[in-house]
Amino acid sequence: MSTTLEAASYSIQHFPATLLPFETHGLAFKLSNLLTWLLWLTYVIAQFHIARTLQQSSTQSTWRVWIIALAELFLTFADAMTAINLILGLFSSKQTGPRPEYRLVGDTAPRVDVLVTSCGESIPVILDTLAAASSQEYPAECLHVFLLDDGRDEELRHAVAALNNRHGDTSRAPITYLSREKVPGVRSYFKSGNLRFGIEESQRRTNAEFIAGLDADMIPERAWLAQMVPHLLLDEKLALACPSQSYYNLPFADPLGQKSEHTMLFGLQEALNDRLGAAMCNGTGYVVRRNALEDIGGWPLAECGEDDMCSEVLGSAGWKLAFVRQQVQSGLAPDSLRVAIKQRMRWVDAFMDVCQHFHYYLPGNAIVAQMTLSQRVIAILYACRNYSSITASLFLLLLPIALLPWSSNSARINTAQHAASDSMTWLQYLYLAVYLSQKVNTYIMYHHVGLSQVYNFESHYVWATPYIAIRCLASLLPPSLRTATFFVCGATSVAGLNERSPRLRAPLLTRLLTLPIPLYILYAALCSTVVYLRLSPTPSFSSTFAPSASSEDIALFLPLTGAMVRLVSHVFKILVPVRYMISPPTMPEREEMLKEDAFGVRRPDYGWEERWVQAQGRGGGKGKGKKQGNGVWWI
Repeated sequence: MSTTLEAASYSIQHFPATLLPFETHGLAFKLSNLLTWLLWLTYVIAQFHIARTLQQSSTQSTWRVWIIALAELFLTFADAMTAINLILGLFSSKQTGPRPEYRLVGDTAPRVDVLVTSCGESIPVILDTLAAASSQEYPAECLHVFLLDDGRDEELRHAVAALNNRHGDTSRAPITYLSREKVPGVRSYFKSGNLRFGIEESQRRTNAEFIAGLDADMIPERAWLAQMVPHLLLDEKLALACPSQSYYNLPFADPLGQKSEHTMLFGLQEALNDRLGAAMCNGTGYVVRRNALEDIGGWPLAECGEDDMCSEVLGSAGWKLAFVRQQVQSGLAPDSLRVAIKQRMRWVDAFMDVCQHFHYYLPGNAIVAQMTLSQRVIAILYACRNYSSITASLFLLLLPIALLPWSSNSARINTAQHAASDSMTWLQYLYLAVYLSQKVNTYIMYHHVGLSQVYNFESHYVWATPYIAIRCLASLLPPSLRTATFFVCGATSVAGLNERSPRLRAPLLTRLLTLPIPLYILYAALCSTVVYLRLSPTPSFSSTFAPSASSEDIALFLPLTGAMVRLVSHVFKILVPVRYMISPPTMPEREEMLKEDAFGVRRPDYGWEERWVQAQGRGGGKGKGKKQGNGVWWI
């Protein structure tokens, strides 16, 4: 049931918010998270206590115990940072409920300039976005669309002119092609420089009260602006509102976890961050107040991460940001493993640059003086999560080495070692409690989005960790020594393997010999060998690899259940890209995933998956697709 609100001379429909599970079952979410992570902390402390006990009695072979204990800590550290973020949101003192849904109605509306940024994307992709942006459920006379082409493509210029002529009726907003002139030797600042240019040009031409931004491949729904603008009309201190994102070209099973990552981010984390007053601009679909940008001196210039940078500068100036849950845009995600990895590395570069600009949000820093404590804490947690990939990568390598049954030169274990061995028994029971509580917590937190998506998301972080670590290490180098990762991403970028194309797909051997696939295979082989040797019932374990080890020595290292389970889990997850390359999903052409609406605009057709599956002869439709995934979520 809706009610009508008045803001200045504008009429706004107010709808009750759609509640997420953490809002309908808040107590269960709070208790589940607290108990799970308190158990995990107890388990980690117990491991370090046992390692210290062993070291006091003997220095021989205890390096393995320390590596295993540290591995259990650092391989879970990123999840712990995310858990702290979620717990802060769940226990937030702001109990005002979720952000309501709004819709601007009537023939009166504030002026909006829509800026669509492009740089080398496919022309048909850009034209679909422009057509959708100009055909809004919004008074056409209050709307103007600007294409900011950083590629200075003459063919694109003519295509935009033809689009204006073809859609010349008054029900559509006009589209203006703009392209800045880049001066050789002068930094262009890529997208942020393009945006600043567009903002200045739009001010000179129309000077609209609000500015909206779209990526070149992100097609907005007709109600996009009608649903976004009211949030700013009803709160004068709100500088920017940003919606969630979705992608219409991803495989239904989502083998690389691309859909899962955004589902987790927008379906839970950003909703909780908004509750904390720590929402962020996610780069597309946003609407921002022009005078807020003027207050901070225009869109902040940055080589990458222009959305994060703008969010933080607005926050440091005392402005508020909002996350809008409604699904009002859908775009293209990278359609190959290599491009997905490059995109991930670019995101890390962007966030690390922002962190360094704000001196890691530490106290006593004047630049973050006006940011709220919640904004700083959430940013610090994100930074810790990224930087933890460095230690996680290190211990991904060290854990299988430490678990190898090396030859032991130690004599029979003494009394202190017996005590530590006795402690192993209750440590195993404690690990069992931690393991079960984590799985129950996962079910409570994410069953509404699908447990296979949880597994895809977790797998994505494991196999992407080395690349995140590389960019985090690069961020510590002087700027002159860093290599750029800027590129045109999305499905419009060229991917040499074309693994999802039925016509252009590279041969199997080529796909498997392309980095990083051989490295993943080698790592999985090493870990599988370690697991086999540890669990092998044959006497070769003690005679071949540890001839001088006593049965007590072997028993001392065998009960490290948590480390063994984690190693097996990582083998499954690190092999996800390998399985993906062996049997990649076959996807239709982009045009087959779009459908022309009643207004002549091509928008995503969300029923394409079922038709495509049936056409490929696999049957089952959506019900079957939801069960597909990379593995079982409980590993």
